Amino acid sequence: MANLYLTHKCNRGCPFCFARKVLKESGGDADEILTVEDVEKFLEHFGGQVNVLGLLGGEPFLYPHLAQLLALLERKRVYAKIFTSATNEMPAVLRDMDADVAAKRMRFIVNVGTRDTYSDEKYDRLDCFLRKFGALSSLSFTIFDLQADASYLFDLIDRYDLNRDIRVGIALPIYKGGNSYISLSDYRRAGEYFVAQAEAAARRGITFSMDCGFMACMFTTLQIGILERVGSGLHFLCGAAMDIGPGLKAWNCFPLFRSGRIDVMQYASLAEVEQALAALNRELLGDGCGVLDECAGCEMMRRSLCQGGCKSFKSLQ
Repeated sequence: MANLYLTHKCNRGCPFCFARKVLKESGGDADEILTVEDVEKFLEHFGGQVNVLGLLGGEPFLYPHLAQLLALLERKRVYAKIFTSATNEMPAVLRDMDADVAAKRMRFIVNVGTRDTYSDEKYDRLDCFLRKFGALSSLSFTIFDLQADASYLFDLIDRYDLNRDIRVGIALPIYKGGNSYISLSDYRRAGEYFVAQAEAAARRGITFSMDCGFMACMFTTLQIGILERVGSGLHFLCGAAMDIGPGLKAWNCFPLFRSGRIDVMQYASLAEVEQALAALNRELLGDGCGVLDECAGCEMMRRSLCQGGCKSFKSLQ
């Protein structure tokens, strides 16, 4: 799946987020957007290769042409996965849309923080959104504060009848650094934290799914057994989708966006775009087998069960 990076604008300001760095690298123009016209060109160029698109930013709810974009995707029969904090005013196109109609066209992945990270106004907006679209929403959570109690996520799921699987990421560095992230020296602690929260989730009938950045060696054999028992998906490979931003320039993923962007319209297929991005990253970061010295002799790496962590760490070495 490819993601459309619609806008730099966001009202959350998470310390581990990449969006502010994308904005800086793009010349600091906060009003720069991916135009609907360019999205239409993209869809016409790649034809039947695109059935699902992620919509992200920044904050998609702050994208000024969301109604036109969703209408275009409907015409092209492209399903939308919208990544949002849901803390802005709900766009009119969603406010006026019946939830049953929306169910045929889109799903929402809502990234949430602890209650203390919300003003009353932002929390009220989140509440308003989830009351309407909770049945179409799943939660996304980034491991950053290893003291945070994730039970507030479980309460949201029960209160609004959300999807009972939580997409869990780990705060990763961007290429050459500049944001906050979980250091490799803290990965074992992050593993302990993930297991503890996954066990707590399981007691509420909720599972965790791993996003990018996890490594097998951050868990003990016993911990992996616990995760298997509670139904949390184990995922130690790079599953990042390419991101396509203003001007139809693509990068491999947010952690590596500084490693270079390419013009997707110069290629005949999305597979060719992915190959070009992979070649660019190999040129900059090498073909190395992981971000730790131990990766060279790792059985999980040899069996292609683990990728050895996010390559963005290599740019910090």
